[in-house]
Amino acid sequence: MRLCLRALAALTALSAAFLTVPPATAQAGHTNAAAATYRGEGDDVVRIPATSAPSIVKATHSGESNFIVWALDSSGDQAALVANAVGDYRGTRAFNVIASRKIRSLEVSADGPWTLQVLPITKARSWSVNAKGAGMDVLRLATPTRAARRITIRHSGESNFIVWSLDARGRTTKLLANKVGDYRGRVMLPAGTRYATVEADGVWSIAR
Repeated sequence: MRLCLRALAALTALSAAFLTVPPATAQAGHTNAAAATYRGEGDDVVRIPATSAPSIVKATHSGESNFIVWALDSSGDQAALVANAVGDYRGTRAFNVIASRKIRSLEVSADGPWTLQVLPITKARSWSVNAKGAGMDVLRLATPTRAARRITIRHSGESNFIVWSLDARGRTTKLLANKVGDYRGRVMLPAGTRYATVEADGVWSIAR
C-alpha cells in the first residue's frame, strides 16, 4: 500500500510539472525582440510592439501572386501600405513618416513564404548622398544636411518612381521625384534632410 501511495505521489508531481509548462505559440516566428523579425507563409496577421514612431519594414516574399502588407493601427484600420508587389519581392518601406498612428500589427496577403523585419527608421540603410539601389528602399544620412544641395536622381524602370526627403525626426519634407518609367533629373535636397524614401520597380541612383 505504501508503494502505491509513493507511485501516486510521483505521478501527481509529474502531471503538475507538465501543467506548469507554458503552451507553445502559433504565431509567425518572432526570432529576436530587438530585430523584430517575423516569418510565415500565406495570409496572416502579425502582432508587433505598438509604435507611433517613424519605422521601416524590410520584407521578402517568394511566390507568384500578389504580396501585400498593410500596417494596421489600434483599431485594425489600414494605416500604411508597406509592401505591394506581384511575385518575388525584396524591399524596405517606411510608415509613420507623414502622420503618427499607433501601429500594432501587420496584415499580410501572400501565396508563398515571407519575412518581415520591423525596425526604427534610424536603422535605415546608410546614405552618403551618393547611393544606388533597386526597388523600394529607405536611406539614412549620418547627420542632417546643413544646407540645401543639388542632387541628380536617375531611375530605369516601368512603374512609379517616387522619392521623398525626410527631416531628422523622420517626417516627410519634400517630394523630390514623382514619375512613371525612366527618369533623370536634378533637384534640390532641402537643408535638414536626414532620410529619403524611394519607391521604384527598377534600378536607381542618387548622386551629388
